[in-house]
Amino acid sequence: MAERRYGKKIEKGSSAMATYAILLIATVFIAAWGLMMGDMGDLLLTAPVIVVLLVTIFSERHTIHLPTLTVIMIWASMIMSIIGRIFFHENALAILANILMGINLTLIGLIIVFVLIGKMPGDSKKRSLIESLVAGSIALAVFMAMLMLQYYMSFLLSKMSYPTVPMVMEQMRDMLIGVAITIVLYIEFRDSRIFKYTLVDFLENNSGALGLEDQGRRDIADLIHKGESDSLEFKSTLRTNLATGAVDKRMEKAVLKTLVAFMNTDGGTLLIGVSDDGEVCGTDIQSFDNLDKMNLHLTNMIASAIGNDYLPYISFRTLDYEDGKYVIRVDCQKTKKAVFLREGKSEQYYVRSGPSSVELTGMSLVNYINNRYGRNRWLRKPAPAIPVPKEEDSEKKEE
Repeated sequence: MAERRYGKKIEKGSSAMATYAILLIATVFIAAWGLMMGDMGDLLLTAPVIVVLLVTIFSERHTIHLPTLTVIMIWASMIMSIIGRIFFHENALAILANILMGINLTLIGLIIVFVLIGKMPGDSKKRSLIESLVAGSIALAVFMAMLMLQYYMSFLLSKMSYPTVPMVMEQMRDMLIGVAITIVLYIEFRDSRIFKYTLVDFLENNSGALGLEDQGRRDIADLIHKGESDSLEFKSTLRTNLATGAVDKRMEKAVLKTLVAFMNTDGGTLLIGVSDDGEVCGTDIQSFDNLDKMNLHLTNMIASAIGNDYLPYISFRTLDYEDGKYVIRVDCQKTKKAVFLREGKSEQYYVRSGPSSVELTGMSLVNYINNRYGRNRWLRKPAPAIPVPKEEDSEKKEE
């Protein structure tokens, strides 16, 4: 969800709010229609979605918010389930809806797991297996509770239809497929987008409200404690000159040449929003419309001045460190070929020398690259072929 954060207030993006409003109206309509048709399943599916959407739209900064993708996935599961149940009994749409429900419930189960242990997701594969299995068990328990509630409410309200045993078994089968898919994906692909824009975004944006230990903030504090080195550097700002308060291209170049130097040496980490003495001053988010625009600007800076080919070697995340101060952590990997910083028609080559980024030129550049990558392997373009004179031309010159 596009957001602008200044201090303690949050301004939710108009596009996200419009999406939530449309989903809310459609969900209320489906709930009313299901009530008139006497289908308790529709009411059970729509009620929690309506509550989630209302909380997300009307709540303030301190209240928990769900990422847009999470809400859309829940809503899509509900819509497919209702359409499949109304118009068909056993079709691909109904099966897909139950599988998607299993995925959604397992994601919710993962959120519950991390809230209970009070920590953010880690990198341990063994830990991920335990977390996902517990989340799958929670998803199964929630699904069974929904079916039981649907059955007893339908029994009490005789006009409502209730699920039969074959229907329950079919739904359970499909739901377990969704649980299994989520467990496998979480164990093997924890960094994939489905978890980034659902699970991780939710936990990071609501870490304070959920009482989670912010691993990202703690990692930054540990890095700051170590101080600048050949693999770590601090920058106070992304593009604003703190002396003049104006946007300054020199600030951007200082960031970019550090990234180039890291990739040309042994990799490293750049913290933007931290002064040279280790004080967290916060990056210059006030010079952008919102957080997403600042992240997009950094991506465009890298793509235009370094090149799209090197984006896979650079990863960054923006953390709400404290008191509305944001720190951008940029991690660079060592590359297998030379990286140049483009500035107009010129190209510059930087390496790390202690806590500084140093430009190499002339024979120093040639010797460094040949020693690092092997002779001529660093050339990104083949040298132009030297024309060989024909024998006829040679004879004419001799005459």
